[in-house]
Amino acid sequence: MTQPPPHPLNPFLEAEHSYYSGDFDKAQLLYQNYLKGKPSGARGNTALYRLGNIHQKNFSCATALRYYKMVLNREPALELTHDTKFGQAQCLFELEQYDEAEASLEEIVFSHPDAKKKWEAKIYLGRLDGKRLDYQKAIEKLKVIYSQSEDKTIQDQTKELIRQIVTKNLDKITLIRFSIKYSSGFPLDQILLRLISIYRDERDLEELQKTITRFLQLFPEKPERLALESTLKQIESNKENKLRLGVVLPLTGKMSLNGQQVLQGVQLAVNESNLTYQGEELETVVQDSASAPIEQLVEKLATDPSVIGVVGPVLSDSVRDLVPIADRYHLPMMTPTASSSGLAELSPYVFRNAVTRELQGKYIAEYAVNRLGLRRFVILHPSEEFGFKLTDIFVNEVESLGGEVVSVIPYERSQTDFKKQIHEMGGIDDDGLRKLVNDQAKNNIESKPLGQNGQMSRPLVEMGLWSEDEVQNLKVSLELSYDSIFLPGFYDKVGLIVPQLVFYNIDTATLLGTRGWNSPELTKMTGKYMREGYFIDGFYAQSKRPEVVKFVREYKNTFGEDPTLLSAQAYDAAKMFFKTIHSGAKNRLQVKKELLQIRRFQGVSGETTILSTGEAEKKLFMMKIVKKKVVEAN
Repeated sequence: MTQPPPHPLNPFLEAEHSYYSGDFDKAQLLYQNYLKGKPSGARGNTALYRLGNIHQKNFSCATALRYYKMVLNREPALELTHDTKFGQAQCLFELEQYDEAEASLEEIVFSHPDAKKKWEAKIYLGRLDGKRLDYQKAIEKLKVIYSQSEDKTIQDQTKELIRQIVTKNLDKITLIRFSIKYSSGFPLDQILLRLISIYRDERDLEELQKTITRFLQLFPEKPERLALESTLKQIESNKENKLRLGVVLPLTGKMSLNGQQVLQGVQLAVNESNLTYQGEELETVVQDSASAPIEQLVEKLATDPSVIGVVGPVLSDSVRDLVPIADRYHLPMMTPTASSSGLAELSPYVFRNAVTRELQGKYIAEYAVNRLGLRRFVILHPSEEFGFKLTDIFVNEVESLGGEVVSVIPYERSQTDFKKQIHEMGGIDDDGLRKLVNDQAKNNIESKPLGQNGQMSRPLVEMGLWSEDEVQNLKVSLELSYDSIFLPGFYDKVGLIVPQLVFYNIDTATLLGTRGWNSPELTKMTGKYMREGYFIDGFYAQSKRPEVVKFVREYKNTFGEDPTLLSAQAYDAAKMFFKTIHSGAKNRLQVKKELLQIRRFQGVSGETTILSTGEAEKKLFMMKIVKKKVVEAN
């Protein structure tokens, strides 16, 4: 339909122009202003109809109904009457007034002059049966429309509606009944595919084989054929009917070192575990994610009904790429390394056992406030994405616990001199401190108060005698308005910052950090200047915890090297999957349910609880730097 040109002197035509241009908010105001003149005739009817249509587009169906009723009460032209009744029927449907909607739709099917509108009304009648939970009747009506209509858009719409009913609304018993009722054609293909999905989830291998075989006989040209033939081969090759745990890691290429560390953690968990329980035997299937597209590898695992879950992948982007496959095949995946925010929330089948920024920021803040009794904080962070993220999390957690962050100061990654930032924190070197005290004494000036809205620091004279124009034998320190500094940077920058803090007499604040501190280089760089520092990590190989001591010993005996954080997190991820099998899980749906039941799992990467989101809530390792050495604090 062509757009009417704008007509500034004619409010109705101006409203029509806005309506056809898609500016519905403006059109609504113009139609309402036009109706204030109480116009009669066709234009008044059209204005009311348009307002109803605009409200319907905005999902304000109750308001739309009022306008449609006003139109019908004015006895409009026949064409407008038909369109108004169709809009009215649609609104009644959306408002769940199904009896009234059904009567209106049946009238439209009988009387509407537009054939496509009649088909659309029939589709609504089929959907209405679905809303009443009469799915068989809904499918029958939609199937008739699909077979009789020659309009491709109508055919596509009905086909999709039937597919949705089959996949989302029908239980297994109903699907089996429908698979007997329909002997060929559509929607039998959709019904059989849904049953295949259910039997795969349940690991009902006998019914799965029967149903796949029937599907391939009836629908040999369908695109699902290759994947289903692969599933039959996988079942045939697994004569012992073993459960399988997929492990998807980069074992070649630039990420191979990380992949190898993860794999060794999984292998040690396998070596230590009893993989036969109540007649069920478990084996691992390892795939190199660098050897082929990761989606292809995981889909091959997902089509195997004996695969009950996957450890991996290692990268956050790979997790995102695999979400559609995890959802389609109901396959639990637990990444032991990916740390980007919100990954587990992408799918009910994605789990994580890794140290995230959220976990670090919350844990160090809670430890500082509740265990160390710190209350006032300054944050000195790198101007990088991770620095801003950790800062936000730390601030929110501190404030929720009743603490206060008095200043947040950024620095650039390229910096080596932090004088400007330390001055902002109230730092003063020795010469400046003595001069300040002498000036205050000479001029009889008192230091301004610290605290809220006060100074960041002030001199604290511990000893001194006034002699002529200066203070003799002066001993002075710097009193701070805060008791802790959070440094969420990496060890190379923290190693430069700490000595400079002491140089500027900021030497009484407790220093806090994240896992970026965990390097032997840090204590070498800070030396005697690190008076009291704490940092967290997801694993500490020198821990005295019994489970960690045993893990480290067995790992070194097996692989001849120390375990890493990645090895520890992968070890725990595999152990949690094994725990689900020992809890009685025999298929992927049961594994998912059992993973969500894990509470206070005593892992080597910290005590772990799996939350309803699939995220791991962990008690991290708190390390304290004492006399140039790192010791476990918790």
